[in-house]
Amino acid sequence: MSELSILLTEDDEAVARYLSSILVAFGHKVVAVASDGLKAVSMARELLPDLVIMDMDLPQMNGATAARKILEERSVPLIISTGRTDAAALESIRDLNIQAFLIKPFSGLQLKSAMAIALNQHEMQSRALETIHQLNGALEAAQGNAGAGALTQERLQTLGLTRREAEVMAWVAQGKSNSDIATILSSSPRTVAKHIEHVFGKLNVESRTAAVAEARRLLEERQ
Repeated sequence: MSELSILLTEDDEAVARYLSSILVAFGHKVVAVASDGLKAVSMARELLPDLVIMDMDLPQMNGATAARKILEERSVPLIISTGRTDAAALESIRDLNIQAFLIKPFSGLQLKSAMAIALNQHEMQSRALETIHQLNGALEAAQGNAGAGALTQERLQTLGLTRREAEVMAWVAQGKSNSDIATILSSSPRTVAKHIEHVFGKLNVESRTAAVAEARRLLEERQ
């Protein structure tokens, strides 16, 4: 495993020092340690780490919410670390696209294994998504829809949508169901529905058809 830049999120200073020493011993670089969820989101945005290790129980913003915000902005391997195994804790991360899960206390070997799993899973998901995008691009070209009017993720983000909202909306424009989109994005139908709800609010519409029409109208005005 090559050297990774790692964002460690842990509010217990002693645990943070212990984990940092293990990660450095493994040959990696801990670029920052966030002691709360808000700092984790800000640091992930600023530092663009190769891997995020996220504690669940954090002040300011819990780990599940922080992880969700980080993943909405950027696809990155993410490991959840927690001492809780109750139903509420597990439910809070059920719809998150995380690659590995660690139950405290865990050993250095368990951490190393979780990192390897997270990186491998993320790489496979990224390759699958890239293949889907390539196939979709070929289909659009074949149908003559790859012109200026295409609702691509990049163009949709200019309307104020987040990366993930724009990604979801691009698939909505192609007639994909929430279930289909969830499978494509390795997410859950409930999370997809939430993104679509946010898109409706930003575009001031109440249906998928209206959202597609309004997005096209706004983009055409900017040409």
